Amino acid sequence: MTSLIPIRFQELFSLQKMGISPNNISFGYVTMESDKYIVVRETVGDSSQAVVINVANPTDILRKPISADSVMMHPVSRILALKLVKNLQIFDLELKSKIKAYSGTEDVKFWTWINSNTIGFVTDVSVYHWTLSGDPAPTKVFDRHSTLQSTEIISYRSNADGKFLLLVGISSKDSRIVGAMQLYSTERKVSQAIEGHAACFVQFKLEGNPHPSSLVCFSLRNAAGGKLHIVEVSQTPAGNQQFPKKAIDVVYPADAASDFPLSMQV
Repeated sequence: MTSLIPIRFQELFSLQKMGISPNNISFGYVTMESDKYIVVRETVGDSSQAVVINVANPTDILRKPISADSVMMHPVSRILALKLVKNLQIFDLELKSKIKAYSGTEDVKFWTWINSNTIGFVTDVSVYHWTLSGDPAPTKVFDRHSTLQSTEIISYRSNADGKFLLLVGISSKDSRIVGAMQLYSTERKVSQAIEGHAACFVQFKLEGNPHPSSLVCFSLRNAAGGKLHIVEVSQTPAGNQQFPKKAIDVVYPADAASDFPLSMQV
């Protein structure tokens, strides 16, 4: 019967068994930008430290004193990014040197690596990109859509070629969690507001097509029920058949009235 199980879970390690306090194991303290590193912003009294754990070798632990409200590792390299309200810094842990720093005028509400060269961060008003190479200052990409103005931002994604960006926020309304998404085209410089809680981009090669299609997958749960949508976002490549839109019902248990999709990965 085990061969019929679609997902196999295996515990790699326990943060608590590694000495991390349960108070520091939550959305605001733990970041995982890839399958290489987990970073915990650990607070003890008035002091804080970044605890960097190598997933492939959990005994390889780096502890570094910090003054930050958020910390995350580069998806691939031993590069550490720190945030403190309006201030951002990036350090090379191998060379033990600062790569770059930035002090802004707006509080940074959410940030993440959208690729190996770019940090995307979100303020109350706008979305910015900050690259490891090139201009030391971030670049404003777009303003938050009105449907996301009062939401808590929980995700920001880019498709493979950076032509489409997706911002996701949640808020409480009528005793349930409402999801709002903003799909932005960097070429057309226009946004589309979409109802949804969790989303990701994926490159998928449809059988018979010579080129992969750029798809966006997003899931939502509202008063009508749960849905998973899959849609081609970029222009269909020459020689390809357009990917057909898909909408699939997602059934939630009766005892999970307040449950909703929180994250998605393909």
